[in-house]
Amino acid sequence: MRSTLALLAFGIATAVPSHAQLAVYSGFTTSKLTTSNTPRLNGATFGAYYDSQRFPVINFGIDVRGTVMPVKDNTGVTLVTAGPRAVFHLPLIPLRPYGEAMVGGGKVQYGSGGIGTYNSGGFAAGVAAGADLHILPLIDWRVIDYSFIRLEGPRANQNSITTGIVVRIPFS
Repeated sequence: MRSTLALLAFGIATAVPSHAQLAVYSGFTTSKLTTSNTPRLNGATFGAYYDSQRFPVINFGIDVRGTVMPVKDNTGVTLVTAGPRAVFHLPLIPLRPYGEAMVGGGKVQYGSGGIGTYNSGGFAAGVAAGADLHILPLIDWRVIDYSFIRLEGPRANQNSITTGIVVRIPFS
């Protein structure tokens, strides 16, 4: 009976959400469009997330991110997306894997110039998954972030890999 009560008390205590978490991040991104004859692009991804529901093993929140891939060989991409995210806390390991779904808009340019050039904006949707490693009290290393974005304007897909720094902002 005593162990049942202790287990029940533990369950209630751990089911109560803790304080929300706000963070900003930035990182180096390398990306490739699935459109033929386009080069690999290098640029930056930056954004902020807010985990409003924090539980002992999982957090739920929202992420807003921007990706800028400067024009190289007449190819460039600019995206702004947002969406829900889930973060998992692994016991005894400071690694935080996450996944999210994103929607937003983007502008894509590719082609050889002139008549063969595509330069348009449109709807963007996709998914991202990655892992952050806690390295200092308020600093995480974004070890890897993979994102797949479908760009509806030019009907192209973008596969990106990012690594960077996350700064968590403490507040109650």
